[in-house]
Amino acid sequence: MKFLILSHKPPYPILDGGCLAMSRLLQDILTLNNTTQVSYHTLATHKHPFNKDHFLQHPKLNVKAHFIDTRLGMFAALIALIKQESYNLTRFKDNKIIGELKKELSVATYDFVIFESLYAAIYAAPLSAFSQAKFIYRAHNIEYQIWKDLAKNSKNLFKKWYLNQLAYSLKWAERSIWSEDQGELDLILSISESNLELIESQTLTACKYLPSSIESSKFQSTLSPMKLCFLGAFNWNPNIEAVEWFLSEIFVVLLKAFPKLEFHIAGKDSQNFKHWLRPGVHIHGFVPDPKEFIANHGIFVGCLQSGSGVKMKILEAMSVGAPIVLSSKSADGLSNLDKSCIQPDLNAFINELNMLLTNQEKLRERSAYFKQYFEKHFGTEHVQKQLYLLLDELQNNG
Repeated sequence: MKFLILSHKPPYPILDGGCLAMSRLLQDILTLNNTTQVSYHTLATHKHPFNKDHFLQHPKLNVKAHFIDTRLGMFAALIALIKQESYNLTRFKDNKIIGELKKELSVATYDFVIFESLYAAIYAAPLSAFSQAKFIYRAHNIEYQIWKDLAKNSKNLFKKWYLNQLAYSLKWAERSIWSEDQGELDLILSISESNLELIESQTLTACKYLPSSIESSKFQSTLSPMKLCFLGAFNWNPNIEAVEWFLSEIFVVLLKAFPKLEFHIAGKDSQNFKHWLRPGVHIHGFVPDPKEFIANHGIFVGCLQSGSGVKMKILEAMSVGAPIVLSSKSADGLSNLDKSCIQPDLNAFINELNMLLTNQEKLRERSAYFKQYFEKHFGTEHVQKQLYLLLDELQNNG
């Protein structure tokens, strides 16, 4: 099987959950015995530059980067707002890149073309006439839902209005890509079962669920007492919002009951948020091994208030057997999860943390539960088997 993959940013180095999800699919594809070639095209931006030295090296893998300027422009944003176009998406579309991909698809035969994320899927329709390959859009999130949540949680009226406009235009752009008439897709592959249900209700395009795999870890949670942690990329607004909510609404309460409690924050750009520093708070910046960090820092707090789809850092926390406390948004996409693990509101979140901080037996039980849940749903062998069957079915169904 020959694959062409297009991503909207380089999956390597792995700086955030999106990079991790893309890198995992690439490695799963390369692991399949009948994979003969993968041509990987990635957009590269000022925010996410391409570095060949950081990219995965494999004899079956060829990589090409396409630079594109996605920096925000006030005039372009205003024009998109007036025309009710999705400025989120139009910044990622480039006719020169379309031309280069058309040329490759015209001279080389591929079995599958995979578009990693919505920002890559905008290339599917203009490329469809140039290949007989099966076109697959891998949906990481329901993108408009993220902006809708950010708008809902914003206290600034103008910002709320503008975020709602972005969400509205993105919603219709997203649905047009899902559409069996406009998207030119053979399959939509969702990494979240809850997202799959929503997408299926809006389109006749074939849809399937394939979880992202996560490698088992050599690190295991030390269940460190009086430690909490959060890990994420802080160039993503929902992560910033989550930490600010946790610090202002929860940590301040817990610190009164547990004066020695520590909250450890890590991830890309976290060092830029010095105003979060206060007694008990430690900021680590980017950490080279997220699993090691989580394993050594007690309870993982999944405190997202906005977002959509499975959160890769939650899966990494599960892989090391960390005890986890989850908001409803952080638990999104985790099917068949024990409902007692999901805290629907502020008081429930505080009560759950209180219980785990004072009851070592419950802490161990929660750790064991998440480890078992991870192995059942996200282990590499389990996911790779599903991937093979899914591709084989798509190929044989003509």
